[in-house]
Amino acid sequence: MSEAAGRLAGRTALVTGAGRGIGRAIALLFAREGAEVAVVDRDAALAEAVAGEIAAAGGRAFAHDADVSDEAAMQALAASIGRRTDRLHALVNNAGIVRRRHFKRLTRADWDAILGTNFIGAVQCTRSFLPLLRGAAGASVVNIASITVRQEGVRLSAYAASKGALESLTRSLALDLGRDGIRVNYISPGFIRTDMTERYMSKWLFRKYLKYRLPIGRPGAPEDVAKAALFLASSDSDYMTGTGLVVDGGLTLRAI
Repeated sequence: MSEAAGRLAGRTALVTGAGRGIGRAIALLFAREGAEVAVVDRDAALAEAVAGEIAAAGGRAFAHDADVSDEAAMQALAASIGRRTDRLHALVNNAGIVRRRHFKRLTRADWDAILGTNFIGAVQCTRSFLPLLRGAAGASVVNIASITVRQEGVRLSAYAASKGALESLTRSLALDLGRDGIRVNYISPGFIRTDMTERYMSKWLFRKYLKYRLPIGRPGAPEDVAKAALFLASSDSDYMTGTGLVVDGGLTLRAI
């Protein structure tokens, strides 16, 4: 990895939920572009594995295991990273969970878990790292939302609500943190092939459905979202805040 040529050369970044899928792809790409990356996941082994991949390729990374829904854990994580650096240039709130159940079957525990990770987790992480974000010139926060905010899926009411709240939070934080030199934007991925979605791709009918629905003709890859995150984290988007990028291969262009 050549730091001199990277779009994030000399910068530090933190990615939550970075042990697999979209988060892993973002962490790897940020490192290739010169950033030192804090790889955060609640699974310590996964976080260490991704940090190891980055180091093996010549990049710089360090792993932390932490649950974003745990406020004390986020504060401890911020304190730990604060002893390593006095600034954070990019924060990607990617950690998320989904429980696909009909509304009538969702329990209070389900709602607490989904909102606690997907929404409150982003709140706690951003708040905990605010001093480090303020310490960087032109810091960027990137929230990973979802197209379910605009195109509802069956049995996804709690997930869609959490991502809708995250979009609204993004716009509010763009206003609140703009004077601190912090930009806040979001990405709405469509159907991305990850461990979470791979079981759907094994179904012939679902593959046929996607082929009809997607103008680009293929499901997305984690790297497609990572490239959008890189744009929002870099100076290429330094006049963008409070807005979002839809990375869905045109999935939302068609009516349900």
